[in-house]
Order: sequence, then structure tokens, then C-alpha cells
Amino acid sequence: MSMPGAFSPELPPSKAAPEDAKSNNPPPLRLDQPNDAYSLHTNDPYFDNPAAASSSAALDLPPSYTDDPAAEAPNPSLLLADEHAAPNLFRRDPATGNEIHISKRLDTDPAYLESFITSLAQLPPRPYVRVRGTHSSTVHKSENKTESKTVVDFDLRLDLTPFLYRDISARQSWRDLRTADNFSKVHRGTVFPTRAPGFGGSSSAGGVVEGSKPPTLREWCHRYCASHAGLTTFTLSRTVTGFDDDERLTGRLEDLVRSTHYRGRIDVSFPVHDERVDVYNTCRVNRWRFSSWVRWLFYLTFLWVFAWPYLFFRTKRFEVVEAEWPFSRRKRDPQTGRVVGREYITVSEDQWYNMWARAIHRAVMERRQGELDQRDLRDAEGRQDTSFEDVLAGMDDERTRGIVRAGVSAMNVVNRHFGWGGDC
Repeated sequence: MSMPGAFSPELPPSKAAPEDAKSNNPPPLRLDQPNDAYSLHTNDPYFDNPAAASSSAALDLPPSYTDDPAAEAPNPSLLLADEHAAPNLFRRDPATGNEIHISKRLDTDPAYLESFITSLAQLPPRPYVRVRGTHSSTVHKSENKTESKTVVDFDLRLDLTPFLYRDISARQSWRDLRTADNFSKVHRGTVFPTRAPGFGGSSSAGGVVEGSKPPTLREWCHRYCASHAGLTTFTLSRTVTGFDDDERLTGRLEDLVRSTHYRGRIDVSFPVHDERVDVYNTCRVNRWRFSSWVRWLFYLTFLWVFAWPYLFFRTKRFEVVEAEWPFSRRKRDPQTGRVVGREYITVSEDQWYNMWARAIHRAVMERRQGELDQRDLRDAEGRQDTSFEDVLAGMDDERTRGIVRAGVSAMNVVNRHFGWGGDC
């Protein structure tokens, strides 16, 4: 469902490991291994070494932690991290992960801007599945006054970023860096979105001649650096395509939460972090517009009434480059060219649901708030809820942690009986 500056697309060459060392290392998790059952342990494990296939010590799912630092599995977040710092980064929004870069060289060197955008396009967006449950609670403030407050019962997030790669360690994906076609209404160095000239757009939108091909990234970089506008911005958008297009997953997740007898409001959404990178030209106005103290000054003095129209009509925007990261794509018959279904880079929505349904169900019952990880997945596969009778029978011998766990389990039994999360 954390994220970045530019990095080099080429991985440094690694030294060949001795045969003994190779045999001791656990095989990496392969994201393209099919998974269409409720349990993660129904599929055969993958082995790089066929001779190790008969070993009973192999695990279907690598551990999320280990006591031996040398045996730790590679962290996907580290594989996606920057290989060097972002020298042009001016501001990063902690809530959305969107970045703003300001550099004089990006304004004047088209080749450097092209290389910079290309490297940023190799960093993925961070899609999430978010399942949130809320209900309204009425609070009596005085004798004649009441106030309604929204209470969050659970708020779960699950990261989908690893499922955008066929092989995350080698960064194999279906990423496609493209520029806007002539018929798309986008900002082409303009204030308002427009089509290319000759395709329904104004002559000021880049000067494209009718019948010509859409400008490439290199051409757009040259146009941006050659612009004489006082305020300019060049934007890279990262999008995730081919995920839950028919909204079946949304319905299944809502039904899963309702199966816990939850009576509150359910919101299933798919937020995407790190989906936008903006390059602004170097000037005082662009630095001031993103400075917190300047913003507060304009808010408190109501100068924003005049500043907002000035910035809006003064800024020329280039929003013509998009890095598309498909979760799935249409599958065509090689002979007829007709669409015969969809192909997925790793798992389908149904397979993902089967993988996580039990962990989500458990987290909802525990009223969790936060991100679910591999440990939650493993716990849900290997440990079931304790019954209320077992709680009463084992209460005397349980330690503090066990008592808390048992209490939560008992609450789950009550919630299943009478429902929970309704407005009050």
C-alpha cells in the first residue's frame, strides 16, 4: 500500500558466493508463485537448488525476523530505497509522499532533467488497501447541548507495492514511461489543460504541427527549459493500473467486515502514496509558496485572496509525463489480437484476498489501527481465536500477556453474538 529521490537503474555487480554459502542461504520469496487458496501453505515451495527440494526444513513463507543477523531475508523497502540522496529535493509531503524539487540545473539543462525524470520514474508508487470502520457517538456537553463525534473502530492498511514487481530483488516490472498523446487534455506548458494544436488545442500548447507524433520526454524537457514564463513546473505522475477495475474486491472486503457483525460504516479505499513529483523553476516566489511561515502569514492577513489568483494564472504547468505501473493488463490472443482476459504480474485480486482475508478478519476483531505486515499474515495462518470456555478454564495459569490475549478473544465472542460498532 517510505518512498524518494533518483537512483541508478543498474544494480552493481555482485561477487560470486562460494558454493557452501549459497547452499546455506534460504531461497528468496518469489512473487510470481501462484497462490489461489486460503492458506499460504498449500503451494509447493520454490527452490533455486533442485537438490534441496526434498528437504523438510524449507518454509513456504520466510520469517519476518530472525535472531541471526546474518540470516535475515532482504527487506523489500531497502531494495526500493534511493541509491543516493536527492540533491534537488526541496520538500516532501509526509502524508502523501509527493515531492517538490527545485534546482537551477533542472531549469537550464534538458539532458539532466530528462535523466532525472527517467530515474524517478523507476521508483514505484506505493498503493495501499485501506479498510476503515467508524461510527458516530453522541456526547452530552450540557443539559441542552449534544455533540456528535466520529469514533474510529479500526483502520487497516495493507501495502501492495511488492505486487507491482515480478521479481522485486531484480526490479522486474511492467513499468512504462510515456508522454501524453495529442488528443489528451493536459497541461502543455499552459495554465489550463488543453489538447495539442491541430487536435483541438490552442496554438500556445507546445506548437505541435497537425499530424505529427506526440513529443517525446526529451522534447518536453527542451520545451520546459526553453520556457520564458516566470513560474513553471514540470510534473511526473506515477499511476497504478489494472487493480480492482470491476470493484469486486471492494465488495468482498465489505462482506468480510460485515461477517464480524460490525454495524458501523465501512470505507474501503485504495490510496496511493508517492504518486507525484513536481519540479519548480528556481525563484523566490516558488520557494516562498511552499514555506510554512509564509503560508501562515498570508492566511492570517488574508493576503491569500490576492496571492492565489496570481500563482494560479502565473504558473505554466507541464503535466505530460506519466510512469504507469500495471498490476494487471489485458491479455490478447496472439493470432486474432482479441482480448481474451487479463494477465497479472504477480497475483490476482482474488488470490490477494484469499491470502489476506483471515488476517484482515482477525485485525478487525482486534480493532487494530495501522499497517498489517507479514507477521500478521503468519499469525493468522497458524493460530486461531481462543474460545470463551477455554479462557475461563485457563485464566488462573495465564501470565499477563496471555490474560490480555484471552480477554480480547472473549470480547470477540461477545461481538460475534450481539454485533458491535453501531451508532450510539
